[in-house]
Amino acid sequence: MRQISIYGKGGVGKSTVASNLSAALVEDGLKVMQVGCSPKSDSTYLLLGTVCEPTILNQIRSKGNREQYIAECLKEGYKGVVCAESGGPEPAQGCAGRGVLLSLDLLRKHKLLQKFKVEFVIYDVIADVVCGGFAQPMRRGFASEVYIVTSGELMSLYSMNNICYAVKTMNELKGVEVKVGGIINNMRGIPREEELVGEFCNLIKAPVVANIPRSELIQEAEVDRQTVVQRSPDSDVAKKFKALAEYVKEPRGVYPEPIDPKESIGTIFELLRKYQVFAEER
Repeated sequence: MRQISIYGKGGVGKSTVASNLSAALVEDGLKVMQVGCSPKSDSTYLLLGTVCEPTILNQIRSKGNREQYIAECLKEGYKGVVCAESGGPEPAQGCAGRGVLLSLDLLRKHKLLQKFKVEFVIYDVIADVVCGGFAQPMRRGFASEVYIVTSGELMSLYSMNNICYAVKTMNELKGVEVKVGGIINNMRGIPREEELVGEFCNLIKAPVVANIPRSELIQEAEVDRQTVVQRSPDSDVAKKFKALAEYVKEPRGVYPEPIDPKESIGTIFELLRKYQVFAEER
């Protein structure tokens, strides 16, 4: 069973990328599962066309953690993609990251991935800064192959570097091996964005594996509660996701060499100036 996790700054389009990737993989004949690992519980919306309910944590609170109850949280979406959302704790109570870990532990304990005959799993994990809780999908071996979604924006690049730094730190722990499969540039349409992201990724030794162009087709599909792979399968942007799906089907990975977080912000500012992102401000 192939398992990958997708990380990235909140708002960078991580769930859109994950959902289109799931749709592209299922179009290729694989049995796919997508697990939303965020209190927002919106990762699988485009695959289901509705909110995935109940979340695993809500189910635990209302019914318990027996196999039959957790199985009720798994819903089939577009072409049979199995969808689940971990959910989050009650407001101001508990750690969302630990809630994610509990959810994943129960999926493993009850062998639900095997019972649904899943061949490829995508964990969609929120991670502006990778705290100990949200790092658990990597640390506990659920998905030791990480793909990071970024853009050419300052904080997206900063978060990407921080996530790579977390990967480096975890690899220094005994019994943990995590690799970065690649960087996905979910473009925002800023000047020379491919070159900008490409140069920064070269600095930290992490390959860019996809440049997803900003496209109105993606927004139009989301208004219809669909992925662009489903709504506009022959479009150029859908073909980008299909190419990405072909790439991730095989195990990949590098050990990145991120910049110290205390110094990375300065490096990113210099690149933004180099590529004239701040030209209008000057």
